[in-house]
Amino acid sequence: MDGRSSQFFQNKAIERLMELGLINDQQVHALLASGHQPLRELINNGWVSESDYATTVSQTFAVDLASSEHLPSSGVAGIEDLRSFLHENEALPLSLNEGVLRLAVTDPSSHFVVQVLRAKLGHKIDLCVMQRTQLLDALDSLYPISAASESVKAQSAQSNIDVGVEAALDSDSQLVRDVHRLIQRAVSAHASDIHFESIDSSLRVRFRVHGLLRTVHTFSPDVANQVVARLKLMAKLDVSEKRHAQNGRFRFPADGRIVDLRVSTLPLHNGESIVLRLLEFELSQLALTSLGFAPSVVDQLTLAVHAQQGMLLITGPTGSGKSTTLYALLNHLNQSQLKLVSIEDPVEMKMAGVNQIQVNDEYGLGFSEALRSVLRQDPDVIMVGEIRDAETAQLAAQAALTGHLVLATLHTSTAATAFARLKNLGLPDYLQAATLRTVLAQRLIRVRCEACFSDTAATGKSDKPDCSDCQGSRYAGRRVIAELIPFDSLRMLSEPHAIRLGEPDSETQRPHLKWSEVDWNAQLLNGVSMSDDANELLRLGVTDAAEIYRVLGIVSAQEPA
Repeated sequence: MDGRSSQFFQNKAIERLMELGLINDQQVHALLASGHQPLRELINNGWVSESDYATTVSQTFAVDLASSEHLPSSGVAGIEDLRSFLHENEALPLSLNEGVLRLAVTDPSSHFVVQVLRAKLGHKIDLCVMQRTQLLDALDSLYPISAASESVKAQSAQSNIDVGVEAALDSDSQLVRDVHRLIQRAVSAHASDIHFESIDSSLRVRFRVHGLLRTVHTFSPDVANQVVARLKLMAKLDVSEKRHAQNGRFRFPADGRIVDLRVSTLPLHNGESIVLRLLEFELSQLALTSLGFAPSVVDQLTLAVHAQQGMLLITGPTGSGKSTTLYALLNHLNQSQLKLVSIEDPVEMKMAGVNQIQVNDEYGLGFSEALRSVLRQDPDVIMVGEIRDAETAQLAAQAALTGHLVLATLHTSTAATAFARLKNLGLPDYLQAATLRTVLAQRLIRVRCEACFSDTAATGKSDKPDCSDCQGSRYAGRRVIAELIPFDSLRMLSEPHAIRLGEPDSETQRPHLKWSEVDWNAQLLNGVSMSDDANELLRLGVTDAAEIYRVLGIVSAQEPA
């Protein structure tokens, strides 16, 4: 394919993307005015999802669409010296047969790549298209770039802050493109966090996918400071400040949507750790019914949030999906006739119609101070991101007692242990009984990869490292498991005669059970605990016993059907 025919097909691909409504006129003008290759800029800007882009381009250029299933077990021999070139131009050699090199690319219009490889290797080139994240992961696996070779290609061997800032400001530099590309890869891989960590003077990059971390890249010591500077500039943080932790955020277009990223920096003895939390706007638009809870749990949560007052608690460790559930509840309540106020640390999702407060302890605005001020604002619904101390617990209970609906989270392992935790925070039995409406405990559990499961059933092999759906992890996606102590149980126990805490009943002369003596596990909705919920997924073959043990720390007695 020569330059003119390449330009023709490139324009046809852009026209096709416009016809499908995937890009608009304004974006096309920006592409053509950039001075770079339009198709490359299209995916650099993240305006189109990787799957839509790869499918459209392969059809337009009449080349095959390859996937991770077509990857070889090892790289093509004899091209070790071209590894940096392959990475920079996103070109992946798949095989060499009878003088024909099969080459996967993201942009088949790049005539330059074909010319260079043909001249260097003396082979014919057979092009195919692959989704960018799959191609880049395969490049890292089959044609890794060592720290030494990366050092050679680094723009500067100096590590002072001035050089770092200069490189970080150059939006056309290879380093900046590498950083942006990593963020795009994280979005496509459905990562929740990106970790940049100083390890032995290098900068290790890891993605957290479905709760677990995996290393995806390592920047050499020569460019580590420049990468850190670039991330700080994107988040509008102080580049020169390395002794104190900083927090910021920025927005980034990737995989056809805009992603909010929350940035946290932490000084280390040998550099800095930077964590990017990916916050997708769609999470704030979720409905309760789309979170994966059992219908009975959804019904009880809906009943609880329709109460005009009281407190609904969501419990679980960090990363168990509590914030997502809270946002779904707020979204359900977000009506013009109600005033909704949230107190968060940090504000993870911006929600239209909700008054959101960012906790800032440095300026004396903690959860308790913010909650005290909110109560003077005549709210109908208050969301407290986390009950951390006795004062916040007391204020939340008082708010629930005086006509407000309070949604809050608490760090406990089960729904039943929430009551002991509140007692430890100084919330007496009578106040718990009078205010609590529902207590929900939840976790996120990985579900099996259907592609791997189908392949195992067909071939008898359980290992499929080249699976494009799960990248060899055997899991694809997560499901919520939950247990709930419902509104009806708490309401019954909050009746006046039920909270006399051991005083004899004048009619029966029998003592009533104390609030602290209630067997809360027996009050679980339909008697279903989180382990029961997980075991049902195991019985249906949705997950496996190893994953249940990882999340809950229990050995399941159930076997899949």
